[in-house]
Amino acid sequence: MKKKEIVLVSILGILTIAIVLFGYKYAAGKKEALLNEGEKQTETVSEVVSSQESTVAESDTSEAYAQFLAAFAENRSSASVVDYLQYVHHHTKEVNVAFFGDVASDAVWAKAAITGIQADFPLENLTTSFFSHPSDSSSVYLSSQYVQEMVASSPDVIFYTIPAKIDQVVDISLADSTQNIYKIYDEIRSALPDALIVLVTPPPAEAKVADWNSRALDYRNYTNNLVEENAALTVPLYDLHADFFAELTNRGETLANFMDAAGLELNEAGQQLYGEMFANSLRIRMINTTAGLYVEGEKPAYTPIAPTLVVPVAPVTVIEEAVSEETVYEEPVYEEPTYVAPYVEPIINDTLPNTSNSTATDANTDDTETSTNMETNGTTSN
Repeated sequence: MKKKEIVLVSILGILTIAIVLFGYKYAAGKKEALLNEGEKQTETVSEVVSSQESTVAESDTSEAYAQFLAAFAENRSSASVVDYLQYVHHHTKEVNVAFFGDVASDAVWAKAAITGIQADFPLENLTTSFFSHPSDSSSVYLSSQYVQEMVASSPDVIFYTIPAKIDQVVDISLADSTQNIYKIYDEIRSALPDALIVLVTPPPAEAKVADWNSRALDYRNYTNNLVEENAALTVPLYDLHADFFAELTNRGETLANFMDAAGLELNEAGQQLYGEMFANSLRIRMINTTAGLYVEGEKPAYTPIAPTLVVPVAPVTVIEEAVSEETVYEEPVYEEPTYVAPYVEPIINDTLPNTSNSTATDANTDDTETSTNMETNGTTSN
């Protein structure tokens, strides 16, 4: 074979190999391009499907939530606080809860309950504040700026723990205590007409049970009197004090196991139990929420409560003064005494007189009579 032929064959071989390699690379590139295109199409389809599913899910959620809001609007006179909080949060995008009255500023039971409902319900923008006045009676609330301080924070829901324990200490009447508490309620409603106010009975205090004041009352009497009065009203109320004792009975426990050493405050176990009672009330206890925010519909007119309460009037005892008759002085009448002479029995001599002595006897008789007459006359003269 000639040299030129050898070179030509070599060149043709190289070209053949190059063509084969190029074809292989082209095929591989085409395959990769097709695979990439397929993946893109798959991703696009997945995104479309996912978007469609999300839209359907969101539509379902929105529809369900709309149904919930409609049901709440129709049954506002019997709804839970959690439902009301969701209603407010949906329309205002936030909600503010305030704890007011005889409550500690670091109440563990309150914080735990609020954290729990935030985790279970769409209440992302929920804030909590405390306005603590555990050492003041209801009379002090009326004469202070406590309500104004709380109003400045614009709360949507207010849990007002009544000051029954201090009212017992300051020794005011049951009627005055209850009326003062409703006066404070009226004052808050006047300043915050769209806020929902829930009265709350205080936690138990073992040391104050049967710690009678001068009226023979303890804090339970003040608490129960308000609860009984509230039964005829539409004011929302959580009787956590009664719920706590009912749960103790259910568990067969004693109050001492849930109190601190002094018997005045709840210990850790007591705080937890009281918090459970509060959390359950938030979720399941039906109250009248018509006093709160209204986005649609007509809000019922409000009539202050305190002036409508019947305060018992103590009976007035009329003391009649004894009327003494005036003594009329009568001058005594004196009668002049009449003298009566003493009786002198006459002397009779039965013996016959002697002749010889007759003269002497007569003389003696005359002398005797004379003497007697003289004595008589002398006595009379005296």
